[in-house]
Amino acid sequence: MESKNKNALIGGLLAIVFVMAVGYAAFATQLQISATASTGGADGNAKWDVKLTSITAQAASTGTDVVYNASSATDGTRIVDTLTAQFKAQLASPGDFVTYDVVITNAGTFDAKVSAINFTDGNTAAITNTYDGIAVGNVIPAGETKTFTVTTTYNSSVTTEPATADKTSDPITLVITCVQNS
Repeated sequence: MESKNKNALIGGLLAIVFVMAVGYAAFATQLQISATASTGGADGNAKWDVKLTSITAQAASTGTDVVYNASSATDGTRIVDTLTAQFKAQLASPGDFVTYDVVITNAGTFDAKVSAINFTDGNTAAITNTYDGIAVGNVIPAGETKTFTVTTTYNSSVTTEPATADKTSDPITLVITCVQNS
């Protein structure tokens, strides 16, 4: 009986040594992974560069654009930062308006999709503001521009003459948010 136990013990030890050798060989093998990826652009250099590039006052009745004055951070029409613009107009009577052409440029290597448009103002009921030619979901392809309009209007349904200060719009802020188009 003793010889059977010895043979079983030797067989078991040999099996353990075999399993350990296979395990060592599996862990000692080097795994090589190679791949290539492109992040956009003909030269392989990806770039995100979407920004407002110009604001130009266009059509106006008797309203006038209030030009930015560097002495005040909230005075006048201007590009505040990459995708934020500020508009300010002086309007004389109901129906007066100023229309601005705004250009957004995608100088990057990815198509940009407009994901949000936040348009705020602190005006009285005498002045309304609208935008046209841009909407959430619009795509601005890489290397292209899009022109849209912002209009500041003296509300024609106003029945009482507001104070002179209320005929000049507070700075109107337009913030556009873009994401990579998938």
